[in-house]
Amino acid sequence: CTDTATTDVTVNDHPVATASNDGPYCAGAAVSLTGGPNGMSEYAWTGPNGFTSSLQSPSIPNSTTTESGTYTLTVTDANGCTDTATTDVTVNDNPEATASNDGPYCAGAAVNLAGGPDGMSQYAWTGPNGFMSSTQNPTIPNSTTADSGTYTLTVTDANGCLDTATTDVTVNDNPVATASNDGPYCEGDTI
Repeated sequence: CTDTATTDVTVNDHPVATASNDGPYCAGAAVSLTGGPNGMSEYAWTGPNGFTSSLQSPSIPNSTTTESGTYTLTVTDANGCTDTATTDVTVNDNPEATASNDGPYCAGAAVNLAGGPDGMSQYAWTGPNGFMSSTQNPTIPNSTTADSGTYTLTVTDANGCLDTATTDVTVNDNPVATASNDGPYCEGDTI
């Protein structure tokens, strides 16, 4: 004696998880994580510094170097199937800009500006009287009082991270010397 029965089997494809970021970042910037695919039932991110998120594409505001590392995303679709992807995040320290001068100065003297740190990819000075320079340590020859004021230096490192510093320059007017006598004199007079 025989009988027959049937059952339908469904095998669902796993979703294909994707994880990315738009770094590298400079400290203080928001880290933007992007997860996929769209339409999943669940997104579960984990990462350095105890990071967790259930958002598809979370962000981390005001990042520090401790946010650097590997972030893992696990996605779960409506069938309960899962997949995992990772993305590596790099958060670089910002350089520490310094700006100084060796003043105060007398009109006509050269103003010497000093910027740091050494080895930056770019130095950008601005200041009074339309002053601009891309030199690390620029000089303003034959200064006038119009060169007095605040000079700002922005430095950019090889990672594109930057910092700003200022220095105040003072250029003083020279005194106006005078000399006179009440002559002419006759021999024997007091001069």
